[in-house]
This record gives sequence, structure tokens and C-alpha cells, in this order.
Amino acid sequence: MNSIGKNIKRLRISKGDTQENIAYALNISCQAVSKWENGNATPDISILPLLADYFDITIDELMNHKLNAYTKKDRFVKLLHNSGALVFTDDNYYVNTEKISTNLQFSKIGECFADYIQENSLEYDAIAGLAYHGIGFSSATVFSLYQKYGVTTSYFFDRKVPDSRSRMICGYTPKHGDRIIIIDDIIGTGESLDKRLEYLIKEFGVKIESVIAIVNLKSKRTDGLTGEEYISNKYGTTIHTLISDENIRSLYQ
Repeated sequence: MNSIGKNIKRLRISKGDTQENIAYALNISCQAVSKWENGNATPDISILPLLADYFDITIDELMNHKLNAYTKKDRFVKLLHNSGALVFTDDNYYVNTEKISTNLQFSKIGECFADYIQENSLEYDAIAGLAYHGIGFSSATVFSLYQKYGVTTSYFFDRKVPDSRSRMICGYTPKHGDRIIIIDDIIGTGESLDKRLEYLIKEFGVKIESVIAIVNLKSKRTDGLTGEEYISNKYGTTIHTLISDENIRSLYQ
């Protein structure tokens, strides 16, 4: 089996994907993918950028045997870095999710959130995104839950400015006692998140079951608590993150 064929098969299996999905995404035949993986053919050079995008890696990485060492979290970190959302300074890094701007990037991030929810068997009655960055990520998440897992769920997102009917949310109207998963981009000091959760609980009587973010910056508040500690203590909710500081530094520092 040729090296690139081994890598394609390894990446596909680690992603839990099928040859049919790859073929559909690249608009080629399943037989072509099978031939690559069996070493009977190699992808045309014009296909390499599409394959790299599909697996969230570079073309060099696609052709490199080191790929078998990359975990799902490694590939997610690389997606952030390649998109410009993960930026390194001389002695640290920061995450700017405004750099996530293509449908491919949102699709992959939504898939990671959906995978996390399913793999950790999180319980919920509805999923919510918070304005503004959380709206795109939460939308991508619920799409992926249906497309990849066949899960149908109620979904809503909040507004910072009321609409003509004075509504502050769009989509599903939460019911008293609903268990809500919040999808957001970053856990910082928790101040902005606190205001939105307080409104949802006061207005609808929901329970904030979980908050899932891309990364936790562990920012300290004036009371000495991190944003994660403050939100967890106040609302009795669990904070989850797709990647950690260790995941980032193990790849790039």
C-alpha cells in the first residue's frame, strides 16, 4: 500500500468515517477511494488540496507518516491554527474565533461539538447558542448531531437586542425545567456568560445542564475565581471544553 493510501485509510478510520462519505464530499467514486487505500492507485494532484481540507490538515501532513500520531484533539487544534484562530505570541497564545469564517471550518467545529456530546452521553432537552460567536458554533453542532448521529433536538439562540415582539430568543421556546446545553466559543471570566444564563433561568426556569466551549482560558475574576469556577458554583453546571491548554502546547510549544 502506498504511503498516501495508508494515511487516507488511517485518517478515515480515526475519524470514524466511510469511503462513501469521502467519495461524496470529493465528488468522486467509492472505487477511487478504495483503490487509494488498497495501494492500487494514488489521488490525482488536483485532489490533494480537497483531501487535506476534508481532514483538516496540510498537504504535507497528508503525505507524511507522522499522521498516525495525531489524535482527534490534535487535529482540532491544527484546524484552529490553520484557520488563524489560534495565534502564538512570543511567550503565549490567544484564540480569536472571529477568524473562523468558512463553511468547512464551521462544519468541522460543529462536528467536534456533536462528537463530544455523543461520546460523553450528555443529557439535555435543548441546545442553545449565545450571541454572538456561540450562535454559529451551536447551529453547526445541531446540524452535525442530525447528519452524523440522526439526533433531532430542540434548538434556540439568544439575541442581544429584542425583536419586534420583544423576544430575546429565536427558535425553540424553553419550558420550565428544560435541561439546556450551552454552546459557546471561549470560557473567560464568565461575566458575559453569567448575564445570559441568569436571563434564561429567570425568564424560562430552565436548568443549565452543561456549558461546552472550545477552550477555557482560565481567566481570573476580581474575586480570585476563574470564570469556570464562578459559573459552576453559581449555577451548579458542568463546564466542558473541546481542547485544553495541554493539547495546544503539546503540538506547538
